[in-house]
Amino acid sequence: MRRARDCPSLPPFQGGLAWAIAVLLLASPAEAQWRLGPPTLVVGEDTGALFGSVAGVFVRDNRIYVTDEQARRIHAFNAMTGQIVASAGRRGKGPGDFEFVGWVGDCGRDSVFAADDVLNRVTVFSLDLEFARTISLDGAILEGVRCVGPNGFVGIDRIESPIVAIDELPEESHRDDFDLVLFAPDGSVRRTIGRFPGIERVYVARPDGLAYSIVPLAWGLWPKLDTSPRGFVLGTGDAWSLTRFDAEGNVRDTLAVDESRIAVSRFHVDEYSRRAAARARDPDGTRRYYAEYPFPSHFPAYRDVRVSEDDFTWVMQFTAPYPEPRNHWKVFGPDGALAATADLPLGFVLKWVGETRVAGVAFDEMDTQRVELRPILR
Repeated sequence: MRRARDCPSLPPFQGGLAWAIAVLLLASPAEAQWRLGPPTLVVGEDTGALFGSVAGVFVRDNRIYVTDEQARRIHAFNAMTGQIVASAGRRGKGPGDFEFVGWVGDCGRDSVFAADDVLNRVTVFSLDLEFARTISLDGAILEGVRCVGPNGFVGIDRIESPIVAIDELPEESHRDDFDLVLFAPDGSVRRTIGRFPGIERVYVARPDGLAYSIVPLAWGLWPKLDTSPRGFVLGTGDAWSLTRFDAEGNVRDTLAVDESRIAVSRFHVDEYSRRAAARARDPDGTRRYYAEYPFPSHFPAYRDVRVSEDDFTWVMQFTAPYPEPRNHWKVFGPDGALAATADLPLGFVLKWVGETRVAGVAFDEMDTQRVELRPILR
């Protein structure tokens, strides 16, 4: 970025306003403005019942792999025609089964890897989704498991929330801690990288009054983790910064911008409560509940993170949800500098980023899910 003192001199009659305009132009942000082109392929548009709840998307050459969290299945589609070519998985604990299926990738190999955060394992399939083997991961309560190239896996090993008596439910929120753990290719623990603050949760008494549930806090902080062949990136949302690690778990650098978190206003709280009451069977009870709800004072700094194959880190800004949210992303280059910003279509949930294209989930007016492949316009 050029500084004001580097501006070319202006004739005397072009001082004042002209000088100010020149300074603003030369001091404008250096990052580019990216956007997405129209979909080049739509999967599920004519077969909406195929997807119950899309969790993970991954593109490899001429294939698109989609995990369905609700059906506990993986589907492979031809990336040119959208035709389904293979499927695998079902609910269960046997070989090739899932209790939960989320992340999917190739780990830099000629195979498909799918993580099950309930069974603490990764299932390996061929590119045609034929079952190959199961890798069991050492850990207690794993979340967000992903591979780090061919060198193994990384995941969040969550520390269990403290148990409290039903008559001692705290009114404030509680935040979990978690260990960030690096696993070898065989699933054994290589090293624990450190302990970090995790998900903000609230204790909610069940209707019978004899037990409680621990659920994520609305607009609460939540760790974000994603990987690339070079390593992985982690952020907690407390501030506008994320830490990048190499494949061995050593800190590479910090990605940051000089921005503050957005404050949660009375308008946000009232609008959230109003919308919740409109959907509830007991509107008055819902309004009373949210009148005492421990809403956070600020929104998280960001909502999601994706790392591309060529080591660009996409970070979704947490914008105020009302009156109109934005699907706004900041893109950091391999050198850690802010390279671009991108405004994606509302309702498009980014799931995978390649060098020249992205894949994500879109919803129609009936909330039917479809997977779209879109080019990146730089």
